[in-house]
Amino acid sequence: MIPAFQKYSANGFSCLPTKQDKSPDTRDTWKKEFSESDFTNAYGIGLKCGMASGGLECMDFDNHFGDAKIVLTEYLSIPEVKKIYSEHKLPIEVSMRGGYHLLFRCKKNEGNRKLAQRLNDQKRPEAIIETRGEGGYFVASPTPGYTVTRNDIYQVAVISETERAVLIDNAISLNEFYPPIFTESEKTDRPGDLYNNSSTAGSDAKSILQGAGWKELQGNKWRRPGKDEGISATFGKVAPNVFYVFTANAYPFEPNKAYTPFQILTLIKFNGDFSEAAKSLPKSENGIIQLTSKAETELEKILKLSEIDINEKIEAPPTILQIVEKGAMQFVYKRVFTLGNFSVIIGKAKAKKTFFLTMVTSAILSDNSMRFHQKFVSDIGNTGKTGVLWFDTEQGKYDSQNTIKRIGKMASSMQNFRAFNLRPYSPKDRCQIIEYAFKLWGKDTAFCVIDGIADLALGINDEEEATRVTTILLQLTKIYNCHISTVIHQNKNDNFATGHLGSAIMKKAEIIISVAKNCADKRAADVNCDMSRGIDFEPFTFEINFDGLPQVNGYEKPTVESVYEKEEPPF
Repeated sequence: MIPAFQKYSANGFSCLPTKQDKSPDTRDTWKKEFSESDFTNAYGIGLKCGMASGGLECMDFDNHFGDAKIVLTEYLSIPEVKKIYSEHKLPIEVSMRGGYHLLFRCKKNEGNRKLAQRLNDQKRPEAIIETRGEGGYFVASPTPGYTVTRNDIYQVAVISETERAVLIDNAISLNEFYPPIFTESEKTDRPGDLYNNSSTAGSDAKSILQGAGWKELQGNKWRRPGKDEGISATFGKVAPNVFYVFTANAYPFEPNKAYTPFQILTLIKFNGDFSEAAKSLPKSENGIIQLTSKAETELEKILKLSEIDINEKIEAPPTILQIVEKGAMQFVYKRVFTLGNFSVIIGKAKAKKTFFLTMVTSAILSDNSMRFHQKFVSDIGNTGKTGVLWFDTEQGKYDSQNTIKRIGKMASSMQNFRAFNLRPYSPKDRCQIIEYAFKLWGKDTAFCVIDGIADLALGINDEEEATRVTTILLQLTKIYNCHISTVIHQNKNDNFATGHLGSAIMKKAEIIISVAKNCADKRAADVNCDMSRGIDFEPFTFEINFDGLPQVNGYEKPTVESVYEKEEPPF
């Protein structure tokens, strides 16, 4: 230990002799200065942390669970951590019980701190990453059982305070335990508790955080508003749907605390008023029952309301749009859109899906005197509803306005048409805006376009998000007895709509219509009925004319004297 003491001392480290059990080998305080003679019979050597050793700090990866190497590997694979570790050649040593020490120096130095914990078999938290800082020490090589595995332990680099914060914050991001503190409103079966356990609580909380300026990063990590780099919190790491904040300057959240979705809602949306937040939570309305945790008597009522009676006379859903095709002897009507359902328009990027919908929407907005101006025939006049809503989630204001102008040039009237550009808003905010628009104008709305539906979800491959967005479509079409037409992209390598969201929507849609680029004419697109609960219509092609408007190719207009046949599905 004497040569080790000499070398450590020469490089600015303050040392202490240690016993086999890692305790200081001294009769008085270990914080005093030791001389070479104190190490004559020492079992091992320890390094004092903090200013005594030039700002030395040790990040200790404990091996209580036997996976310290896995945790360290995961930590060093984080790009910003790997960059600092590699540039400064930070030393790593393995300890006698299979743990690891990662060493660095910094002007800023705190005391010993637990950064990441995990529950053991006795349901008690144990540290998996902790620091030894000011006022602490750790046992080092060449103490028996301690071996340097990376870089030079005698040459520990000084890193900046910013780099230190990156190392510390990313270690905290691996934390797997923090006991959330529940409010009065979150006790068992209280509104907050039911909300926290609902299928939408997690996605709601993420949307609220994003709306408040938080940015979601990879691997459950989040960055607070006003911060351009680094991480500030994790979501779902310490516990499902729990937001763990470990940074200051993140008002209304406090550092080193965990928050449930209900608490996130309350702090951001209701200024900390838990009572008002509880009142805002969804309840059963308009016949749509939101299942969370219900008594058996209420479930029995639901079953009675939901039972299908084959003797009940139920009218077929009113049709708002039909397509006209020329048969052998007559023109044939085929239903396309009906009230109480939704449709999906799919296609590759830039396949003219929106052009197709402008053609359809203008037909729906046109009165009977213009019923043959296109291949599509509007039946909206027979429904008692005249309103049409259009929500654009993708385009900028300029292109969005041009799309609506295009509809205006083709439609006989725009009197009952409203269009909105929702591109600047978060997915959750877009959903709330659309739902509020239906509260205002839903009673009179027959047809609605959401272009595109993927922008209502936090992720197209998130099964919970797919269920949430699909449920919104099912509820809106039922509550307001309207038809909603949505747009979603196809995968590059096949003809399926993208992600779990695309799969979920296609399963519930009344009709799936695909729009594809025409191989022979770049101004044209091919339209096909991929699936319909009615009668599939025949494929056709439309092109963009010199006025920038879509028109159906090779379409023979019926005359007033033409014979028609209304074709309905045989089941």
